[in-house]
Amino acid sequence: MKKLLLLFTTFACIFVVSAGAQTLADIAAETRAKQKAHPNVKVIDNDILPSAPEASYAPPSDSKKDDASAKKESAKNDEKKDADKKDQDKDKKEESKKTDEKTPAADDNEKANNGLKKKIEDQQKEIAQLQRELDVTQREARLRAAAYYADAGTMLRDQGKFAEDSRKTQSEIDAKAQALADAKQKLEDLEEQARRSGIPSSQVESPQ
Repeated sequence: MKKLLLLFTTFACIFVVSAGAQTLADIAAETRAKQKAHPNVKVIDNDILPSAPEASYAPPSDSKKDDASAKKESAKNDEKKDADKKDQDKDKKEESKKTDEKTPAADDNEKANNGLKKKIEDQQKEIAQLQRELDVTQREARLRAAAYYADAGTMLRDQGKFAEDSRKTQSEIDAKAQALADAKQKLEDLEEQARRSGIPSSQVESPQ
């Protein structure tokens, strides 16, 4: 009895498998028929779908390289400008230092020239004063002599006194004339010193 049941079960499985195989064959046939009827329809399978996405590598673009080069060039230019500015500042400081060093000497020279011009002006004033005094003394002497010789009585009475006064007046005239000559010589020496110092002649010209 068991053998019959086992045999029956075996035949039943074979029948089911055969029916299933027939069904799969029918499905495959129908699929092929549809493909022939619609050739543009694509069947999506493993040949079409990629198994895994491929990693893509894009090299850096030329624009990035250009930007980097431009930044480097700009940095170099900035460094050059900074260096030039430092050099200019250094030159200005050195020039200012030289000017400051020269200033005391220039100030001393200017003070000396101003002092020399002041001496010349004072000497010119002294000469003018001596010249006026000499002129006044000489004019008074001439007037006195004219009055003496115009009066015969005075000549007889005051001959000795006139002679003494004349000697005193002449001595005074000679002293003033000598003082004037010395003053003029001193002025010439000062003017020569001024010319050697570079003072223009127009600034040290003697009065006429």
